[in-house]
Amino acid sequence: WWIITFLFLATVLNYIDRQTLSVLASTISKELSISNVEYANILTAFLVPYTAMYIVSGWLADKWGSKISLAVFIAWWSAANALHALATGAWSLGVYRFLLGTAESGNFMAAGKAISEWFPPQERALANGLVNAAASTGAILAPPLIAGATAVFGWRGAFVATGVCGFIWLAGWFFVYRRPPQVAV
Repeated sequence: WWIITFLFLATVLNYIDRQTLSVLASTISKELSISNVEYANILTAFLVPYTAMYIVSGWLADKWGSKISLAVFIAWWSAANALHALATGAWSLGVYRFLLGTAESGNFMAAGKAISEWFPPQERALANGLVNAAASTGAILAPPLIAGATAVFGWRGAFVATGVCGFIWLAGWFFVYRRPPQVAV
């Protein structure tokens, strides 16, 4: 159950990171002079690689295993999220969203692989349900957490703070994760 706890937390972080821009959209758009059309393009810059990477990240999770693939995905998306703090306009923000989108769908592929490795068939639906519930949990927690981080650190600092949380998670993942015992199929 430590594994599902980490998968749950990874998915919560996944959704907090992705929601940071949405929570701060009006502030960022105003400060960086981003139009509605540019903002829509920035959102698309996330969604296109996010969608395409489901297939690639599934292949990577199978090739690298759940421990390494999830570590790579969360390190990548945490760094990409923190990079948003460097945005100077629509173009750079779009690039950082693109980078974020390339890694975030990997969370679900690696989580699914870890669940299949760690849980017997009669517990896999529950484990998958917890990972999926974590997505909504992250979306619910994002607005107050991002607002609080913004109040303390500013909008740029909020991106860095949420990115740092992923690296903290990563340290715990490497400490806790070990090779799973053989699960009866």
